[in-house]
Amino acid sequence: MAFTNWARAEGLESVATLDHFAPCHIAIDAEDYLNNLLTTTATREPLLPALGGLPFALQKHVDEDLASFKQAGITPLFVFNGLDVASRDRAMIGREAKKAAATLGEAWSIYDQGKGDEAVVAFGKACTYKTYHIVRWLQYHLHKAGIVTQTAPYIAAAQMVYMEQTGFVDALAGSAACLLFGAEKVITNFDWDTKRISWVELKQCLGKVLMNREPFVDLMLLSGCCPNILPCLPELEQHDSGVARVQSARSLLRRLNDDGHTVCLQQKDADYLNAFCKARFVVRHVPLMTEAGRIESQNAEKLPHDVHEFIGQRLPDELYFYLQRGVAGPRVLNCRTRMQVYETPPLDGGASAAYKELVQEKLRPLRAQALALMTRLLHRYFHKTDVDVVCWFAEGDKRPLGIPDLTEPAAAADTWHVPESTMAKSTGIDVTAGPLFYSIQFLASESAAHETQTPRRNNAPGILSRPRELLANVTWRFLHDRGYINPDHTLSGWGKALKASLDRARASGLLSSAWQTTEAEEAIFMAFELLRLDVLNTKTMFPTPPFSGPPLRGSEADKANTLLVSRIASLGLFRHSTIGYTGPLSRHLLAYHQMTAAVRSALRDLLEMHACQMLLSGAVARDVPASELTDLGARLSFVREPDLGLALIVKSYLDELSNEVGRRSDVKKWFNHAVDVEGDLQKAWLMWEAVNAGVQAADSSIVTNETRKMFKGADDWLQLKREGAPTTNGTP
Repeated sequence: MAFTNWARAEGLESVATLDHFAPCHIAIDAEDYLNNLLTTTATREPLLPALGGLPFALQKHVDEDLASFKQAGITPLFVFNGLDVASRDRAMIGREAKKAAATLGEAWSIYDQGKGDEAVVAFGKACTYKTYHIVRWLQYHLHKAGIVTQTAPYIAAAQMVYMEQTGFVDALAGSAACLLFGAEKVITNFDWDTKRISWVELKQCLGKVLMNREPFVDLMLLSGCCPNILPCLPELEQHDSGVARVQSARSLLRRLNDDGHTVCLQQKDADYLNAFCKARFVVRHVPLMTEAGRIESQNAEKLPHDVHEFIGQRLPDELYFYLQRGVAGPRVLNCRTRMQVYETPPLDGGASAAYKELVQEKLRPLRAQALALMTRLLHRYFHKTDVDVVCWFAEGDKRPLGIPDLTEPAAAADTWHVPESTMAKSTGIDVTAGPLFYSIQFLASESAAHETQTPRRNNAPGILSRPRELLANVTWRFLHDRGYINPDHTLSGWGKALKASLDRARASGLLSSAWQTTEAEEAIFMAFELLRLDVLNTKTMFPTPPFSGPPLRGSEADKANTLLVSRIASLGLFRHSTIGYTGPLSRHLLAYHQMTAAVRSALRDLLEMHACQMLLSGAVARDVPASELTDLGARLSFVREPDLGLALIVKSYLDELSNEVGRRSDVKKWFNHAVDVEGDLQKAWLMWEAVNAGVQAADSSIVTNETRKMFKGADDWLQLKREGAPTTNGTP
């Protein structure tokens, strides 16, 4: 947005009607496109950072744009960023994250003062923070809509320029980064109302700033117009607008002979100077995926020997291919090439001891499992090189994951090569609609479970090839890894408890439709994972202040039970009109939501690494179409992160039931754009019933009597509260 705003303010945009571009193929920088939707006044939802999840109108905006492309005769191809280059190191990521966290902290402070309108504006300043999960959703939504997508090895803009130069596409839509990597022009806006397209040409930009190409590269980098390569110069962060940043950066360069290196030297900031130098080499030598499927650097004939210093450690070309096709996202691969898991502050600020303990300690084994699966099949250099966990609140306290010592996950995975002929035994469940439910239900029969013991004989290659086989085997490997399946492929104690929950959900109708199956099975599974991590309970993990918005009504028992039921509700989806949210907020519930988001992300990473391990090990046929690999990534669990809406409804409703009878309010009036508050509450109660059924059915060796009693007490309390109460109104 910084570059586009500057170009528009300087009158550098050219405009033509849509029919000048039809028919044609246009490569679109997907993350630049998403950031425009999140920040443009007409489409942004400023309270997104206070709710997590997806913007409520995002799918509508995306689908409308896709329909407009089709009507205009334009074929879009969306390209996503891949691995981070080394210029986006921990120091640079940390600066951006801490700035966003400070912005959000100020927004919550304003909200707690009762200044609602001002708080909305403040929240809106951080709408692009912590959006990895939205990028993932966008990639798979586009794929399901029939749009071609791919992930670049590193920088999307560089890959797009290569695609234009080789004739694969006719034009590019994105940011200034396209111009840096060799494009002569870049589309900056599609105006579907006026049926016009705007673009900016490099030669006009150079003429405006009176620069040659090399100093123009410095100008774009220092002004923050290419944030996925380098954030803006710290001195320029005081400017809110991209126009002011570019103009100020131009003034600095003019005073110092148009030399960006000299500008950085004068800042006396060693971290930024180091990142800038790396960024300049990235622009010259960024790796691309060629038409032949090889990863090659630009200007390879002049490539220095220390390329890893500014690009990062090299991975096998095959792994970049799975990244390109969306089998795996870049997060785990970044951890492996950086040799570091770097935790940044969550949306709530991360001031709680519970969150810090979760990301620094409790999630370490899960992350180690994911990285061990991939590391086992990489170069021996990685076998002997561990990965450290580093958190923003204790950057000097590095804690190794212990990857070289982990071999069990891969060994267990090698016992799963179940063909579709074995899967033909009916469970009454479609694996593509509910992979977790299907996988657990299939193993409920011990005879069927024993038939799934299918180790590869003599390392026979290409055993698996069909879409259902791929999805089921990845899910079984994942569940085995997480302890829901025994070594003999029967259900473990945790697996039986999970089955009890899923059976209750099926009997109650919670799993009755395709769209509910995924949501419900993921919510139930997440509840068990949180229970195992000892974070699904009635403990007050987030003190007030600063975590405002906890349950407020009734006795301490009322508040504790409201909290527990609301925490389970945070795992489900909220049905809201395609418009920005208006209603109550809760930093307290958001803090818990961010804990669930961290766990969900780690589980998704493990799933993706099981898929990659299965492919890299040769268990899958080499002739599986690329589109089916993208299908696999789209069908794996935990694509979409829930927002906080359902938890807010449940907490508000139960709070009102604990209020004095004459003072109760109809909570439906608090959520102006909710689609079906009554229906969402019913769904929340069914989710609660399903989770509680599993807890009560669990063996005492895995779930303590104290925990079982806590859930039973909350269930009895909930039934009493609901008896005779109107669905959304606590008044009789």
